[in-house]
Amino acid sequence: MDIRNNDPGAVQYGNFFNYYTFNSAPDRVKLLPDKDIWLPSLEDGESTGSGPYIVLDVGCNSGVFTQLLHKYLEERLQRSVKILGVDIDHRLIQRAQEENESPENISYACVDVLDDDAFEAVRNYLVTQNRQKFDAICCYSITMWIHLNHHDEGLQFFLKKLSNLAELLVVEPQPWKCYQKAEKRLKKAGEVFPLFLELKWRSDVEVQIEKYLEDTLDRRKVFESTPTKWQRRICFYR
Repeated sequence: MDIRNNDPGAVQYGNFFNYYTFNSAPDRVKLLPDKDIWLPSLEDGESTGSGPYIVLDVGCNSGVFTQLLHKYLEERLQRSVKILGVDIDHRLIQRAQEENESPENISYACVDVLDDDAFEAVRNYLVTQNRQKFDAICCYSITMWIHLNHHDEGLQFFLKKLSNLAELLVVEPQPWKCYQKAEKRLKKAGEVFPLFLELKWRSDVEVQIEKYLEDTLDRRKVFESTPTKWQRRICFYR
């Protein structure tokens, strides 16, 4: 989990300790859609219910965006919102817990989503909420790190695993140029991503992710944000 060669940008899993100094959380919130995208379409006479809206934030880092997302959703949905934020780095989770402004509604756990034993914490959270699925699962700028460390098949497994537990799946995939920059920084620090040259999803990785979600997982894209300053689009699939 450590940085390489004292370069805070040379990380293997995207666990940047200064993430929000170069990727503004408030700016990302401004790109989020209104409540009609977050809620399912209802037939005449149906109700969205009065229970809490349950969210899983995967790769939550130190929780800065997670807290802003909680406030945003409560304002838009006009109902209680509960979020579980998970990250692979226990130090980031510790910071998130220490700076948590809403511990009654926001929980954090150190979880490697691809580790079945660790993922039990996520399943147990659903049990405590008396739910079988999350209303929304958010994956902001983490698909590249899953991809680089677990190959095409690992990324597909990741997307399928989360899709099975999500009513709404939110994905902000990194474009291929981000992969090249990550590889360059790690190589400069004396290491490489061993699977980098073996990846089949490459220059069109964003297209491949969308195609997999729609064609294989039978999801439908219901919203796509304008690009972030990093030219990433936040995509919502139901």
